[in-house]
Amino acid sequence: MKQLMKNIIAASLLIAATSTVLNAQFIPTRSNYLMSSFMDHPAAAGNKECLDMRLGHRNQWVGFPGAPTNSYLSLTGRLSEGARSAQGVGVKLENDQAGPWGSTSVSLAYSHKIKLTKGGWVSAGFSLGMSQFRLNIGDLDFPDVEASGDPALTGETAQFTFPLIDAGFWYQDKKSFGGLSILNATSANINGITSGSKAPKVIVATGGSSLELDGKYMFRPSVNIRYAKGLAPSFEMNGAVVYDDLISVGIGYRSQSAVVGSFQVALFDYMKVGYSYDFGISRINVVSNTSHEFTLAFSACDKNASRAISCPAYD
Repeated sequence: MKQLMKNIIAASLLIAATSTVLNAQFIPTRSNYLMSSFMDHPAAAGNKECLDMRLGHRNQWVGFPGAPTNSYLSLTGRLSEGARSAQGVGVKLENDQAGPWGSTSVSLAYSHKIKLTKGGWVSAGFSLGMSQFRLNIGDLDFPDVEASGDPALTGETAQFTFPLIDAGFWYQDKKSFGGLSILNATSANINGITSGSKAPKVIVATGGSSLELDGKYMFRPSVNIRYAKGLAPSFEMNGAVVYDDLISVGIGYRSQSAVVGSFQVALFDYMKVGYSYDFGISRINVVSNTSHEFTLAFSACDKNASRAISCPAYD
């Protein structure tokens, strides 16, 4: 009986380790990617000369048992600043959960920024951190009734901690921006949970621009591409109309996954609220076709300050 239990557990772990759910622990989907650039791009640390904090929560596939949820908090600022260069720092915390699988990570980031002759800024950055990956075996559903009541399995949690190293580049000027990063560059083994599995490297590319329309209106197109070995690339494009940098309404498409509606509003001089609604178009739509995401941004910058680096194509 014990050997049978070991075989069942091993099979369950192997299946989960090769599924998109496991990869989702390392590739969290964020529809508000323009409001959470630092989460994917360490070189974006210190893009603003003041303290900048972001909080976000995503509830994916609402109503689906064990549906993924993702929460994060980030804080960035400047370490030093000169006429032609600046140094940025930041910290980010993230918690991801999908059924019995979960992960919690924390990273510290550093970026060095150089001002180009034409006014744009180019940055290189990296982050170092730790991630705790866990599996709550007690939450697994076993087909054998006796197995489900085995005290050796009930409530047991397998967990593994490994280092995180992210690195990348960022560019922005007054009209456009672009970032390219590799996340989890070490691709650490997670043999502490299941033999022969690795946390995948993830390549993220994000870019966008701002086009002036009549009066105080602006059109903001953007793209976000994510790729991990073994999975089809995730491609998302979004277009939003912005009024006077106060209100933004947009619509987007994520490849073979969802149509995304987004809304953003500025409150006071230091706070922005973002909301995205995903309408699923994949096969999981039969069970659940909605996802919700909220993002709060707090900035200590005076929006009228002339020294602040501002790029209206994001944020």
